[in-house]
Amino acid sequence: MSAVVLYVLARMNVVTFWTTNDIYLFSKKSDAGYQVFQKYGCRDCHVVYGEGDYDGPDMDGEGTRRTADWLHRYFDNPGSLVPGTAHAGKFAPTFSKLSPKEKDELVDLLMSLKSLPGSPNYPKPPK
Repeated sequence: MSAVVLYVLARMNVVTFWTTNDIYLFSKKSDAGYQVFQKYGCRDCHVVYGEGDYDGPDMDGEGTRRTADWLHRYFDNPGSLVPGTAHAGKFAPTFSKLSPKEKDELVDLLMSLKSLPGSPNYPKPPK
C-alpha cells in the first residue's frame, strides 16, 4: 500500500485490519453507536472491531452488506426481514428498549463497519 493511500486513510480516521480486509470508519457517531452496543451487551453474541462472541452474526462488514434503511427496518421489526431471527424475542433481546436516538446511533456504528473483497465479511453474490 502506498504512503499516499495510508496518509489519506489516516486523515479520514480510517483504521483497517489488513489481515481480514475489514475497514472501520471511526467518528463521533460510530463511537456513540459503540456505546449503545456495549450498553445493551450486544457483544455477548456479536463481533465488532474483531472482538466479541460469535453466537450471532459477525457485525464487521455490516456497512457493506446492508443499507441504513434496511438496518432501521430491522430494528423496528426484525422478523419481517429475517424470519426466525433470534431478535424476534425468542433467544436475543428485541430492540424495543432502544430509544429512536439509540437505534440511529447503532445504525451509524454498523454502517461504519466496512469490508473489502477478500474479507470473510464481504458480501457473497447470490447463487
